[in-house]
Amino acid sequence: MYSIMDVITSGFALFAMLFGAGNLIFPPMLGYDLGNNWGIAVFAFILTAVGFPLIAIIASANAGKKLDDFSNKVSPLFARVYGIALILSIGPLLALPRTGATAYEVTFFHAGFTSQTMKYVYLIIYFLLALMFSLKSSKVVDRIGKILTPILLIVLFIILAKGVFFNDQEVATKVFELPFKKGFIEGYQTMDALAGIVFSTVILNAVNNGKELTKKQEFSFLLKVGLIAAVGLAIVYTGLSYIGATFGSYELIAGAEKTDLLVKLSITLLGKIGYLILAICVAGACLTTSIGLIVTVSEYFSGFLKISYEKLVIITTAIGFIFAILGVNQIIKISVPILVLLYPISIGLIIINLFNIKNANVFKGVTLVTGLIGLYEGISVTGVTMPAMITNIYNSLPLIDLGLPWLVPSVVVGFCCYFIKDEKTK
Repeated sequence: MYSIMDVITSGFALFAMLFGAGNLIFPPMLGYDLGNNWGIAVFAFILTAVGFPLIAIIASANAGKKLDDFSNKVSPLFARVYGIALILSIGPLLALPRTGATAYEVTFFHAGFTSQTMKYVYLIIYFLLALMFSLKSSKVVDRIGKILTPILLIVLFIILAKGVFFNDQEVATKVFELPFKKGFIEGYQTMDALAGIVFSTVILNAVNNGKELTKKQEFSFLLKVGLIAAVGLAIVYTGLSYIGATFGSYELIAGAEKTDLLVKLSITLLGKIGYLILAICVAGACLTTSIGLIVTVSEYFSGFLKISYEKLVIITTAIGFIFAILGVNQIIKISVPILVLLYPISIGLIIINLFNIKNANVFKGVTLVTGLIGLYEGISVTGVTMPAMITNIYNSLPLIDLGLPWLVPSVVVGFCCYFIKDEKTK
């Protein structure tokens, strides 16, 4: 069994695992862009950035211990392709380079070191450190993380308190259509739902902390722990979004980009010393995250490729470095079509595994529908013009204004597939 203290301790541990320093750049910009529409948008953002990651962890516990177990009922080939897509997304193609680019832009770039040479020097040192610690396990990184994360949270608390309760700025009035859709899709950028699927075993073991729990006790425990983590994350994201909304018409930050906005808000609210502390903590937290991502990617691919772990660490780090050179905004642009494709599929699989449905036909039907709609959206956001007939069908789907055009069709198809007998689950 477990005690209340176990729940509280594990709740804060789960919060720390899901709380990524790189995610800090999204809520302020969401509020800044939407002004008085920020409330609806941040609610939708929390659904995808907090709700689905927590559900993903519980769903993964139902699916099995291996990543492929999560989607294996669609087909073994799909499970492998889907797993590789998830690993590459949270690894060398998107999340890993974004940590390096964020660390640079929050620290050196805004300190006046804007030359390309300084950018290369910083990123080379950053990724060499990540490479060194990934090749050789060391408690130094864990200790750094345990020191920097609490400091980062304290600085964030001060920013939130000052920005929410001691802020003379008023929420800017802005006209923005479909704020829910904007917030929902912006939540994809945290990639926490995808990470929740990949890291589920690690997170579950850390949260359970060696406790011998029955399935019912584990579900109850995870639910309570998840609620604590969810409340913490929701407070941070809501507060940052609100602060961004209050600075929506502030001339000194007009035209600011994501990392630029976070920095200028920090300097405005805390002064240069507060910003310096924040920058150091963000850089350190990003580095520890990078090491975890490199290790995860390398261990996954070494499991079925005839390439050593050490070589995969070097390859993963090198790719991350190359993409980090592009900068945060460019990485985000590249990530949009990929995440718009992966998220509907992932959410569909999360829900099916959450309800512990065994019928493989449901997995196949829901994945087909979410995959096709996600593919259309992924291609469309790149600017490619789709055939008129397909576009008309897409535009007629319910809940399209909420960014959920795949929801109703996948529920209908999944319900119908449930009554088709599956030979393996008889």
